[in-house]
Amino acid sequence: MTPFLSQKNEMNEFQQCWWEQARSDHAVLVLLRRQGVAPCHQLHYLQMVTEKISKAYFWQSGAPPKKSHAGFGLFMRLLLQVPRAQRQQIADTFKFRRFEDFQNWTRTALPLVYELERLAPALAHDGPNPEYPWPQNTPKNVPAKFDFGVWRQVVDTGRGRQLVRVIEAAVEQFPVYG
Repeated sequence: MTPFLSQKNEMNEFQQCWWEQARSDHAVLVLLRRQGVAPCHQLHYLQMVTEKISKAYFWQSGAPPKKSHAGFGLFMRLLLQVPRAQRQQIADTFKFRRFEDFQNWTRTALPLVYELERLAPALAHDGPNPEYPWPQNTPKNVPAKFDFGVWRQVVDTGRGRQLVRVIEAAVEQFPVYG
């Protein structure tokens, strides 16, 4: 997998599949946000969007990426490694004035990105996740009623709100950088 933008700016059929599903999941996320649906459902779709757009990116080689629910953090780190000639394009794509601004923001946002990745039940293990009551053997926590700290970070901090905008740009602008 190369961290570089495709020279031809054409996605392969595998990328197309993952990108289309990421777009669909993002559309559902937008609907859920507009309706004020419980944060667990919004977090579930936010996590799925990041997972799928990452997989679309990783498919650029034509070979399947490692099967994992975690990938958006790696995706973001790879975008930081683009050649100098493509850096302003990345900054523009993600609505940053300069690539250095994108770099600095990404470094501060990665802990939140990793928290989002860990919401997938396979990575949450027996802890908080937006899909299933936990712990599995003695369920006490209902996702629909749980106060997810990661949700407060997403909606109540500038870094979190910017992350939502970056995720939206990642989906919308995928043909530009993918």
